[in-house]
Amino acid sequence: MTSLIGWAAIDQRGPSAVYFASDSRLSGAGSQWDCGRKLFACLNSPDIFAYCGAVLFPTQVLGQLTAAIDAGLLFSEDAQPEEKLAAVSTKIKNALRNFPESKYDFSIAYATRGGSGFDDATFVVATIAWHAYDGFTTERYSIPAHSDLLFAYGTGATAARESHLTWKVSDVGRTSRAVFSAFCDAIRSGQDQYTGGAPQLVGIYLRGPARVFGIFHDGSCYLHGMLADPQNSSTLECRNALFEPCNLDGQPNGKRHSRPRRRKL
Repeated sequence: MTSLIGWAAIDQRGPSAVYFASDSRLSGAGSQWDCGRKLFACLNSPDIFAYCGAVLFPTQVLGQLTAAIDAGLLFSEDAQPEEKLAAVSTKIKNALRNFPESKYDFSIAYATRGGSGFDDATFVVATIAWHAYDGFTTERYSIPAHSDLLFAYGTGATAARESHLTWKVSDVGRTSRAVFSAFCDAIRSGQDQYTGGAPQLVGIYLRGPARVFGIFHDGSCYLHGMLADPQNSSTLECRNALFEPCNLDGQPNGKRHSRPRRRKL
C-alpha cells in the first residue's frame, strides 16, 4: 500500500498553495521496492495527481493524463476547475472500462487551480476512488481557514494523522511546513511496514504551472523516489524533511525551521 497526504497552505491573505506528498515504497508478493513513483505533475498547467492502492492502472492513466493536459488535449488553458475535474473524472472512468485488472481498489487524488493571484485563484481538490464492489466515488475537500491536512490515505494513514496531530498542537503547528515535517516523521517511524523510502512532493501555487520538488533524504537528493544528482539541474527546487528550501548540496537556504518544542495551551 502506501502513505499519501494532501494539504492546503494558507497565509494571512488566504489560500496560497496545495501540496501532495507520498512515500516511495511499492510492496507485493512478499517483497518491496522503495523507488516507486506515486506523484504526477503537469509541466504547463497547475494540475497535480497522486494515487494509492493498486499500482498498475493509476501509473498508466496518470502518465497519460498529464501528457494530455500538457498537450492541451483534455481541456483549454482557461478552463475552470470544475470543468477540469469533470474531464479528469470522465477520462479515468472511461479508461478503466476495459482494463484487465479492474478488481483492485485504488484512489486517485487530483488538485487544480483556476485563475491566478490572491484575488482570482481558486483551488479545487478531490479524490476519485474505485472500489471493485461499489464502483466509483468522488470526494471533494474544502479549503480550511489555516494550513492543514486535507486527507490521508493508505496503510500509513493512521501513522500520518497521529504525527500530524503532534505537530499541529505544538508551537510550530498550523503551518504548511509542519504538515510535511510530520509526514516525514511518520515515514521514518516505520510504524507502517508498507511505507518507506524517500518522501515525494508536488504542489500548485497561486501562479504558474505545477511544481515538482527534489527531497533530501538521508543525505541524498531524491526525485519521485529515485536517487538524483541535483548538480546536473539548474531548475530543480529541493526541500528537506523540515520543508526548508535547500541548495544543490542539501544545505538549507534562508531561515531555519524548527521541530516542535512545546504543546499549545
